[in-house]
Amino acid sequence: MNKSNKFNLLHFATLSTLAITFAVAPANALPGQNINTVLSWLKTKPQLPTLEYGHETLIYYGTKANLSFYVTVHESNQRIVTHETISINGDSKLKFTKKNVKAVKLLQDIYGSNIANDFKNSRYVTKVAHEQFYRGQKFAYSASDFEATADAPSISGFQIIPLNNLQQNIDSAKYCQTNQCDV
Repeated sequence: MNKSNKFNLLHFATLSTLAITFAVAPANALPGQNINTVLSWLKTKPQLPTLEYGHETLIYYGTKANLSFYVTVHESNQRIVTHETISINGDSKLKFTKKNVKAVKLLQDIYGSNIANDFKNSRYVTKVAHEQFYRGQKFAYSASDFEATADAPSISGFQIIPLNNLQQNIDSAKYCQTNQCDV
């Protein structure tokens, strides 16, 4: 084999290995992944808070400045993440809509362009009370906004949901409209 073919073969093998590594390795922590992956990823995101675990609620939570971050783990397997939620308190210009540049930029900074673009290109499904539901190619999303009142500042929330749990989340939101639910 001549030098040129050896170089091309080595070059191809290296690029193939990198492609496989990046395709398999998570670029960010998302629902469906192990909580340890999420907690490790969290340390690489300076804009996100350190999380505490609430044993009764099965939720990891933390707040940094006006951003709160919540990670819900599965009831039966407390190692698997089922939902991730971001809420922004007191910033009336940031609303988690597909057209809000500030919100999409925040999602890109936290989760990367794949998730930000998936949300931006997602399809609107329905609205239940203050919560709008979207279906992307990779995940489903819910976005909620509560306007500021004399007693409370504005709050904008965003949740990443596994696609197969979208209908369950819509049904739960509908149920909570007419029944008392713990939030």
